[in-house]
Amino acid sequence: MYETVPVRPGFWNVPFWAEIGVYVLALITVAVCAAGVIRVLRNHKAAASETTPVSPFSWSGFLSEVFGQSKVRQTGAGKMHAALFWGFILLFLGTATATLDWDVGHYLFGEQFLKGRIYLTYKLILDVAGAAVLLGLAFAACRRYVFHDPRVEANARFAYLLASLAAIILTGFFTEALRLAATAPAWRTFSPVGNLLSQLFSGFDAESLKTLHIFVWVIHGLASLAFIAALPLTYYSHLFKTPLSVARKKTAPAGAIAKIEAIEEQESFGISKFEQFSAVDRTRMDGCTECGRCRSVCPAVKAGTPLDPKKLVTALKTRLNNPSDSRELVGGIIPKDALWSCTTCGACARVCPADIPIPDMVVSMRRHLALELGEFPDGLAGSLENTASVGNPWGMDPGSRLAWAKDLNVPRAQTGVEYDILYWVGCSASYDKRAQKIARAMVKILQAAGVRFAVMAEERCHGDFARRAGEEYLFQTAAAENIENLSKYRFKRLLAACPHCFNTLKNEYPQFEGGQFDVIDHTSFIAELLKTGRLTITSADADAVVYHDPCYLARMNGITEAPRDILASLGVPVKEAASHGEATNCCGAGGGQIFMDRPARLNVIRLKELRDTEAATAVSSCPHCMTMLTSAAAQTQSDTPFAIRDIAEIVADRLSDSQR
Repeated sequence: MYETVPVRPGFWNVPFWAEIGVYVLALITVAVCAAGVIRVLRNHKAAASETTPVSPFSWSGFLSEVFGQSKVRQTGAGKMHAALFWGFILLFLGTATATLDWDVGHYLFGEQFLKGRIYLTYKLILDVAGAAVLLGLAFAACRRYVFHDPRVEANARFAYLLASLAAIILTGFFTEALRLAATAPAWRTFSPVGNLLSQLFSGFDAESLKTLHIFVWVIHGLASLAFIAALPLTYYSHLFKTPLSVARKKTAPAGAIAKIEAIEEQESFGISKFEQFSAVDRTRMDGCTECGRCRSVCPAVKAGTPLDPKKLVTALKTRLNNPSDSRELVGGIIPKDALWSCTTCGACARVCPADIPIPDMVVSMRRHLALELGEFPDGLAGSLENTASVGNPWGMDPGSRLAWAKDLNVPRAQTGVEYDILYWVGCSASYDKRAQKIARAMVKILQAAGVRFAVMAEERCHGDFARRAGEEYLFQTAAAENIENLSKYRFKRLLAACPHCFNTLKNEYPQFEGGQFDVIDHTSFIAELLKTGRLTITSADADAVVYHDPCYLARMNGITEAPRDILASLGVPVKEAASHGEATNCCGAGGGQIFMDRPARLNVIRLKELRDTEAATAVSSCPHCMTMLTSAAAQTQSDTPFAIRDIAEIVADRLSDSQR
């Protein structure tokens, strides 16, 4: 088929001095690179205990995120990055394979394995890989310097990095092109890029081609070795730093903040100095790729607050690699206003290719402000004091906690009686007049379905907002009290109609002895009742609604289908907002924001997204979201009527006459 069997030419046209030189320089390069990697790993070491849990290593998850680029390739820019990454990996493997072929196969065994069809396939794959890298680099350059994507920086640093990598790829292609022009093998078409470039040298004589080949080969070799040597100290170090971060990713569930163990015995709280960050935390922040995905989804950024999660992480990363930086961490490297602007919605952590739990880091620094300095934004301190004194953020009389249920014949939990459901009402639905309608609707649904349920008179705030505000001591006090009270009663499942209640009871109370309960959110429970036929629904024509996914239900706990299944069962058409499901946009309530006297635009932004669907009603499943969206509606004037309702209210309205 071929004139001769094609074999990979090792060191074609390369003089002996250059061949020896490349081996010497390669050894030096490996040593320098290894020293850099060791330096990086030393920076990651710390005496501090871990601030976030670490999940057991999962090969499937690791391979999916790192080599499958599962998080990255969800956007157009991400797909190009994936192509660049895969191309780079193939080129690396190709170089390693060539080394084995020549240094082991040729020198040790006198036989090369890169020959025939294997060699031709090898050449074709590497050419395609090189082209993919060049396209990825060109896209990255255009994104930064032509289109000026706000998520990424357009500075000289990145220009140099992109140009240096492009130079390596291009000199590699031209090295191959000059060899093909000089030798003209029959199989040259298996190097399509090299073959195309070889046409540029069609008029050159053999000696000129060989001279140019040596010159370009030396430049290519030196550039490649320099890249490898400098790898640990450049942006491209994320090639190994990011996989390290992914390997130490936070354990599920996403909505659980790490507990301060033995809090009564601690001498300091939270993180006030960089030295207090754990080894795992350092590995995570150093794994940042500076891609800007966190910035693009952060509601605080969209609202123009002082918080930019990318700047926060890169500031920490810069400090990590500059130990001589003597600035204070909180209030210096990281502005306090930035910390208090976080809603802890988890949007940043969800899209981060390095799996950096940014909200957890924010909370760890808030703990210093709250527990050591006693600093809080206006409004938040009062809500915390109210929670500590009377068990709810508004300072309402705890004796009136069940006043909303006085005419509904709601059973109160009794010791020695077993219930199918213990309904955790929550503070909002207990005291807020608008949210009380949610509680009343839930009771009607439970009664209509014949569920053996009760409410707990001793219920108090579960402490979600306190924990995320950094007041861990108050949270643990509330958790201990609630767990003790819950443990008095016998029930199969604990039902929560607030995602913040649900997340705390399900994911954070198990951190404490006796805090393990079977917790279900009200959308999942109602969907279950409908599916099993325990609820009878009246038929009616229904206008389309838009469903707003609460962050702590959808993103933190992955519950997105149950509410939509409910609406489908009712025959209610659902329009989707631009951001929905696990990618939902935050209303601005989380992280204690609902109690802070701070300019709020997050709720207005989210309300506009919902209105843009042209639905007449927004349906949610969170009393906090309802408060924020209702407030936004009051702030913005519109001639178009727009109702905001909880999904339980929608279901209660559609109960059959026999079940009302």
